[in-house]
Amino acid sequence: MVEEKEMLQRIDRIEKKVDSKSYIDEAASAKEWGGADVIISSHLSEDVKKWLGDQSVVISFQESEPRRRAVITEFSKELSWLFDQLKNIFADRIDYTSKYDFYGLLAQSAIDYLKKNEENKDVKLLLLAVLNTSKRFLDK
Repeated sequence: MVEEKEMLQRIDRIEKKVDSKSYIDEAASAKEWGGADVIISSHLSEDVKKWLGDQSVVISFQESEPRRRAVITEFSKELSWLFDQLKNIFADRIDYTSKYDFYGLLAQSAIDYLKKNEENKDVKLLLLAVLNTSKRFLDK
């Protein structure tokens, strides 16, 4: 199992990539992310609308609100790249239940950032907001 110190170092390396924009080529080839009741997309398709609208009541051991989340943003590739990076870092800490909390919290932080900054969206600040949320998951 990867230790917390090493995980923080890996997150810091990603943060440096975001700061220096050296992730851009990797992100350009990223596939839009989907899993654990989260979808990241550049547009709100009819399928995504239907998926979001078809939410059933869930009884779960999740700590966060058990619901589906769609992050719709022009930065979908960059955010999907980041989710893939964090998936690799947290692989040893995420199980079949906690993945809904982890990705749900990451997605919600992205949604919150995008809503708060509708007029002045910045990909770097979006990715850093999600990275900061991932660090909080280490404390659990």
